[in-house]
Amino acid sequence: MIEIIVLLEVKNEDSFKEFESRAITIMQKYNGRLISAFKPNESESTLANIFEVHYLEFPDLDAFNHYKSDPEHNELKALRNHAISKTSVIVSGEKVVY
Repeated sequence: MIEIIVLLEVKNEDSFKEFESRAITIMQKYNGRLISAFKPNESESTLANIFEVHYLEFPDLDAFNHYKSDPEHNELKALRNHAISKTSVIVSGEKVVY
């Protein structure tokens, strides 16, 4: 299982909601799951301009890459570009135990 953190800067909230609802349906084809989505607490957060943070899980990196290259997902590119100004993605690597 891989874990993915996505930091999203959004420019159109209505388009963003539409994009996300459609993208999550596509994600499920690859056994991906949105574990959590939240808006940062502005007074306690150090990253400016982050509208929303998503925590995702996929079975493996191949599944995540297939999701990103899915033809239906690619059809959403114009909607995504209208909705989101910047996306930062962090994919889990080596697990660390303390």
